[in-house]
Amino acid sequence: MRKILISTVHHPNIMNSELINVINHLKKCFDNIYLSVSTVTSENIRDSFKENNINFITIPAHGAADARRKVLAFALAHEKEDCTYLYCDFDKIITAILNRREECITFIDNLEVENEYQIIGRDWTTFLTYPDTWTETEQITNRVAADILKISHLDILAGCCAFNNKIGKTIIQNSKEILTDVEWPLICNQQNIELKYVSVSFLIFEYKYNQGRNDYNWEGYIPRLKLALQALHIFKKYDF
Repeated sequence: MRKILISTVHHPNIMNSELINVINHLKKCFDNIYLSVSTVTSENIRDSFKENNINFITIPAHGAADARRKVLAFALAHEKEDCTYLYCDFDKIITAILNRREECITFIDNLEVENEYQIIGRDWTTFLTYPDTWTETEQITNRVAADILKISHLDILAGCCAFNNKIGKTIIQNSKEILTDVEWPLICNQQNIELKYVSVSFLIFEYKYNQGRNDYNWEGYIPRLKLALQALHIFKKYDF
């Protein structure tokens, strides 16, 4: 079955030579690649995608959820046959290819998805590479998700998942929330689509590529606690 990468690009801090290296490896792993690229993304990065024949759309910066829905719709509109979609945030793809290439490529080579939605999370050692402002707040969401979805040791916030065309269409028809890491598995659960979970070691945090705001400062807790609260509101909307 064909393997398709879908990803969202915002403002990656990456040199052109590194980006070309990442693109070359991805083109070997996937039959096709679809990206949504923010209008704030540098023109040099967009030019690299053009020169390397990567499919992408340029969209206004209206948040990660909007970008994820748009890139999924973009891919579904162009891929007519059944295939496996891997969604992964582009900053995490960069980090994985540049730092954990063997683990990442082995995972992609062995990726098989039938009629299930696969949540791809971080193993505990990998999870702890992230700043405390991330891990301490994300554990709130992960614990609630594990309880609701009945999946032990669940990491739902890694920005990575896999599914087929049919499930992708179900997601697009129903997705509207601000936090798709949480919403998409809940949509599938509500539609009686099987959920599977796998933890990996290649979704590590490297500050250069994955940095947010105030990652190592107490003020970094503020936006991430808001994300946890948004996740809890989404959980509450779904009737279990």
